[in-house]
Amino acid sequence: MSPQILNYVLYQLGWFACVLGAAWGHPWIGSALGVVPIVVHVALAERRADALVLALWTGAVGLAADTLQIALGTLRFDVGTITATLPPPWLVLIWAQFAMTFHFGLRWLQLRPLRAALFGALGGPLAFLAGERLGVVTLHPALWPSLVGLAIVWAAAIPAAVALAERQRDRPGIAAYRWPAPR
Repeated sequence: MSPQILNYVLYQLGWFACVLGAAWGHPWIGSALGVVPIVVHVALAERRADALVLALWTGAVGLAADTLQIALGTLRFDVGTITATLPPPWLVLIWAQFAMTFHFGLRWLQLRPLRAALFGALGGPLAFLAGERLGVVTLHPALWPSLVGLAIVWAAAIPAAVALAERQRDRPGIAAYRWPAPR
């Protein structure tokens, strides 16, 4: 299995664990399972410390972006929250999982801030619309202003997160796993 496919599978497993855990009323189990792909990614990464740092910083970017959305009234979470003013841990984990893709499947965003902003402006609102359909988030009743707000915040958050990955871009082995060994 190529590193890109393995990376994609890890991200998808983590995303589904977090979102479906919350949707099915077990956000803490989903969160615990959502940590596993991050641990596997870091353990397999040739540059483990870089992978971990990128996941932590991207989680912090996501925490800030989603906290802003909650404060603006765009988002409300009723599942798995610790406090009404912060996003649930499972959502911050998804941001950390997302960081795993920046040197693999989403490396095409690096050094392209406009492309990263457009990706965020489209992907963020779509992700939250899907989350609302699954029952894990409630968007503000005025849907269009909510989607525009999400687009603006995500258009800033994704380039910021990608910029963190760009700082690691030229380090040998940054987009490689120790296993499976190439043949």
